[in-house]
Amino acid sequence: MAIATSTMLALGAVGLAAGGAVAGGIDADKQAKFTAADQRQQADREREITSMNEDDFRRQQSRVASANRAAMGQSGVDQSSGSPLLAMSDFEAETELNALRIRAGGQTQAQRLDEQAALTASAGKSAKRRGFIRAGSSLLSGGANTFIS
Repeated sequence: MAIATSTMLALGAVGLAAGGAVAGGIDADKQAKFTAADQRQQADREREITSMNEDDFRRQQSRVASANRAAMGQSGVDQSSGSPLLAMSDFEAETELNALRIRAGGQTQAQRLDEQAALTASAGKSAKRRGFIRAGSSLLSGGANTFIS
């Protein structure tokens, strides 16, 4: 049984369409993997920056506390009891609270970037899967149309 030229062309077109669908899905997956890796790097960098900001804030506040203690000492204030001790204790507590807020903000941003990276990677896998499904569908419908006609 000889296959007509039009049938051969139709099957070739179906094959090209299927190949294009597969290639498109694979390309989308590669792009998504690249983007997800970039987002993970951004998350890691956000964690590094947050850690440095928290450390810088603590050092800065330590210098302020030292300067305050020195000023009180020069003025003859007893720092071991009463209002001066309570004021220093409040300052230290506030410093710690703000340092923890800096950390929490950075961790939240890094977590968002990690989640976005996971979603991007998942979208790439889905695009690749859809490419294979479109290819299969193209092959089945094109083959059916060619041989039924």
